[in-house]
Amino acid sequence: FHGTITTPLGPADIIWGRLIWGFARLGFVLIVFALIAYFFGAMELGPALLAIPPSILTGLAFTAVITAWTVTLEDTTALSSLFRFAIVPLFLFSGTFFPISQLPDWLEPVAYATPLFHGVELVRKITLPTADSSIVTGVPVWVSIAYLLGMLAIGIFLSVRLLDRRLRP
Repeated sequence: FHGTITTPLGPADIIWGRLIWGFARLGFVLIVFALIAYFFGAMELGPALLAIPPSILTGLAFTAVITAWTVTLEDTTALSSLFRFAIVPLFLFSGTFFPISQLPDWLEPVAYATPLFHGVELVRKITLPTADSSIVTGVPVWVSIAYLLGMLAIGIFLSVRLLDRRLRP
């Protein structure tokens, strides 16, 4: 970002540009994924397309928070630790591969606290409207949306603040 900051752009412009690019990229990838899922008979077209907005929200929330963290790094070696100690456990506790109801009772609250759970839960509630409580939880949709919007807002705030601190002497 050092080259970009020499232009009239500021840290907020850089972060917003990154998020806009993330939105465009996620939108394209998710539309293609939804169409492929539909053409191969894995999903109906309506639910597949309705799952795109919560998926984009989840992706942008992660983009913002991870951007805030990467702004503080000196090199890229810590990124492998991020995947090993954060991303992989998030998948295990999110309900991505199996419903949260299959976790031990004492681990279910851990799953509810993770951000990926809320993204997966939103998509499942949209694409599987008749699913029973073994597939989707009783967490209201607004709670998951608020969680992800809060994560996005905090990530944007921290990204702009930390990038400004890093790039300005």
